[in-house]
Amino acid sequence: MMSATMVAVLGAGAGLRMGGGKLDRDLGGRPLGAWAMASAQSLGAPVCLISAQQQPDWLGPGVTLVHNPDASSGMASSLHRAVEQARERRAGRLLVMLADMPFVDTATLHMLLDRTSRETVTACRYHDGRLGPPACFGGDRLDGLADLAGDMGARQLLNQPGFALGLAVDAEQLMDIDTPDDLQLARCRAGRRMQLEGRENKERAGGER
Repeated sequence: MMSATMVAVLGAGAGLRMGGGKLDRDLGGRPLGAWAMASAQSLGAPVCLISAQQQPDWLGPGVTLVHNPDASSGMASSLHRAVEQARERRAGRLLVMLADMPFVDTATLHMLLDRTSRETVTACRYHDGRLGPPACFGGDRLDGLADLAGDMGARQLLNQPGFALGLAVDAEQLMDIDTPDDLQLARCRAGRRMQLEGRENKERAGGER
């Protein structure tokens, strides 16, 4: 049976610049890794988490946990496992997300999916013009990911001339958390975001009376 989309959230990094346990750190009252997981699950497609942990506390319900014992060899090993999951499900598309990018919203993910067919690849365009994750790979374009080695991530493929289409995305959405300073900035942004959502919910409730 073919699945239209497989979503793979990559979360097997050691987080050494954070002293380890990066994805378990608090961000706005929930673990950092839970933010990307919630966005992934909002799509309604099968989701897998590629992790070096046996059972992260923030693993979403219904998510397939794929243990990566080779995580220390580099990101390519996690991408290989994501490709394996997509091929097992005969998925028409593989959406690759990073667990340390908490602010990518559902609308952006839907745009990546909508612009990707079995034969194409679509990725986010960063402020410097380069392409990077999240990225969606058509089911017929997975060989490049499977051929990566060591610490080579998908960016190497995505920035080959003509390999992928670029989607312009607000820079704040593409923030990844690598250091304590990054986390502190993310906490400020998360606080502002929750205040804004609170005001919007209050205004919506008032309008429904």
